[in-house]
Amino acid sequence: MSSPFRPAHPSTRPRYEQRPAPARTGWLALGMAGGLLGAQIAHAATGESQSDFGGVGLMQTPTARFAPQGELSFTYSRTQPYKRFSVNAAPFEWMELGFRYVSVETVSYGAAAPDRDYLDKSFDTKFRLMQEGRYQPEVAVGLRDLGGTGLFSSEYLVASKRYGDFDFSLGVGWGYLGTRGDFSNPLALVRSSLETRSDTTSDNGGDFQLGSMFSGSPAVFGGIEYQTPWDPLTLMLEYEGNDYSDEPLTVEIDQDSPFNLGATFKVNDNLSLHGGWERGNTAMLGLSLSTNLAGLAQAKDDGTPEDVAPSHHSRYRHDQTPEAFRVRSLDAVNRGNSETVPSDRPPRPAGATPASAPSLDGDEAAPQGRLLTLPTSPSATTGEPAASPPAPIRLEDVDWQALAATLRAQTGLEVSRLRIEGETLIIEAEATRFRKDLQAEGRANRVLHNRLPAEITHFRYRLSSNGLALREDEHPREAFVAAANDRRFGAEYEHSITARAASPAPDDDASADAATVLDREPAGFNWGFSPNLKQNFGGPDGYLYQLNLQLDALWRTDRNGWFSGVATYQLADNYENYEYIADSDLPRVRTYVGDYVKETDLGITNLQYTRTHQFGRDWYAQAYGGILEMMYAGAGAEVLYRPMNSSLALGLDINRVRQREFDQQFGLRDYSVTTGHATAYWQSGWHDVLVKGSVGRYLAGDIGATLDLSRRFSNGVSVGAWATMTDAGDDYGEGSFDKGLYVSIPLDAFFTTSSKGSTGFAWAPLTRDGGARLNRRYQLYYMTDDRDPEGYWEGIDKVYK
Repeated sequence: MSSPFRPAHPSTRPRYEQRPAPARTGWLALGMAGGLLGAQIAHAATGESQSDFGGVGLMQTPTARFAPQGELSFTYSRTQPYKRFSVNAAPFEWMELGFRYVSVETVSYGAAAPDRDYLDKSFDTKFRLMQEGRYQPEVAVGLRDLGGTGLFSSEYLVASKRYGDFDFSLGVGWGYLGTRGDFSNPLALVRSSLETRSDTTSDNGGDFQLGSMFSGSPAVFGGIEYQTPWDPLTLMLEYEGNDYSDEPLTVEIDQDSPFNLGATFKVNDNLSLHGGWERGNTAMLGLSLSTNLAGLAQAKDDGTPEDVAPSHHSRYRHDQTPEAFRVRSLDAVNRGNSETVPSDRPPRPAGATPASAPSLDGDEAAPQGRLLTLPTSPSATTGEPAASPPAPIRLEDVDWQALAATLRAQTGLEVSRLRIEGETLIIEAEATRFRKDLQAEGRANRVLHNRLPAEITHFRYRLSSNGLALREDEHPREAFVAAANDRRFGAEYEHSITARAASPAPDDDASADAATVLDREPAGFNWGFSPNLKQNFGGPDGYLYQLNLQLDALWRTDRNGWFSGVATYQLADNYENYEYIADSDLPRVRTYVGDYVKETDLGITNLQYTRTHQFGRDWYAQAYGGILEMMYAGAGAEVLYRPMNSSLALGLDINRVRQREFDQQFGLRDYSVTTGHATAYWQSGWHDVLVKGSVGRYLAGDIGATLDLSRRFSNGVSVGAWATMTDAGDDYGEGSFDKGLYVSIPLDAFFTTSSKGSTGFAWAPLTRDGGARLNRRYQLYYMTDDRDPEGYWEGIDKVYK
């Protein structure tokens, strides 16, 4: 059994919270746009440029360099007859992932859309094999067009070495990168079938041609990147291994020279412009937008936590603490600030109260609750005995409603119940403000200590989410007060905090000493407006977007139930370009997206009732019904098994849904389906990677599995990728399986006040009917994230802030 006590070396895995609160999915786009506009002209550096294909490289060829960990880049380039758009992410300092779209201007999409350019979708990845040292180069291996049509499929091994302002790269490429075929494949010595390269293209795409990787005659490529004396400018000279003699789709391209010349101008930290002369006869122009997700943060203005009245326990007497270690004095508390008492000024008598607090003689309590201070020791400043303290305050004198209101205002804890059990105050609440619960609990410790008599010696926070009990954290009062006033007691206090699993709500009669002093239902109604950006990649239509103004509302019926609703008003879109031309034989469960967008400007995208229940200490459930998303209405349920301190959780959801009418009101279409999945969640403990594997039935009735891998950074940002394969076979149509990248970002990365909300984007190469899942608004795994205590201990430094 794992210990409920704080580990000696807490891990750094961050936490994520999903709660039924107004969504703000448009804030990510606005925040990134603000960052781009506000950045200053930056210093360029070799080994940072995005290539024409996306991903760190020169122009047509990659290098062994990687973007900084957490970097997200959008790149556009045009080299006739190709236009390329790519999204690349660096979840690790040694790994690169990317999606790319290539528009071929000289080739038609086909009979279905003869007036549109052919659009190819592909997935790329690159891994570092060896890090650069004083003498050895950095070495990487990469794959282009992995799991796509294979039109531009390539594999490569490349090395890079920096000398002063020059960065040299040399590599060997197979496939598209090596069509010149400089020499016989040395890997054929290991397996003879690698001597020749078979046709790796796929009509529908989505096939992993593993047998053809690193096959055929390779070619050498390389180049030099030079950092000029002018900081924003770098120059490139490149030698590529593609001689353009075997372009996909029988595209005819002349190459006058294998050498390419290029330049990158870094406008600011987020925007770079690219230009070059390629093949000896063709101009290249492009740009890259980038931001570092791992570094997203915003200075917070959450107000100053209350000063702490000093401890009077014999071990923690404030007057015995050397002046150099004193943090605050009782006099400073009573004056309402944190200034040190001047040596020539006598302290305020212990019985006095600050102007902002009510007196102790029975006056009506102020909204913040009575501010109580404990009896003091003789003054360390004057040596005179302190004034006699007032009569002890009884628990019956405490205004518990005012205390709960103060906790909400200063800590974000939505208190539902306060109970006294012996010498312990139990605070049942939901944390709604700070991403780190220890910050909320540390501020709450201050509020409670300053307002409760000495007979309460422990504060126990029983945290829940939507009525589901998650974790109990207990803080010894005197140890906290001593540490808050004298950091020398910090280690003792921090190791005295306990965190353990919370069982369903205990019976008030379970203990003869237990007494409930406050019991109230959560706040009923809240709402908010926000921008919302929806995007879609629809085959030959390219990038499609919809910008909405979104009204999000929530009404709680009780601790375990709530109504939620979302209405959207369309401000702008380009869905007039959308046309369904897919060759899938599956029911059209997602490809009607254009009809939903074009039919109305004002629609209801969510209107459901959700109710949660806890079966035992580790079992959680929810049921829901109504309009579940833009395209489907129905009912469903989910159950989750998630033990405390376990890296593994298991979930099951099942839903019966029906397709909605295109006007997004209350009408329903004929199509209905039962869909659901069994899902395993595994916190790998390796680089903060979460592995999710799901097996089940999708919206089109196809059966298959989804693998989802994501990496969480310390600021709460997640970068992930997923892939879905089903039994649809040839009925699936173009792509054959679903795949995509996604980013989730906490909202407080953009604002000066703390928030537990999050927003994000996803990129998929095509809108498909196969492998489509219901977009459930609430998921138990994210509701119960507090069951993982590692994220709790990660915030231990926040307990004093």
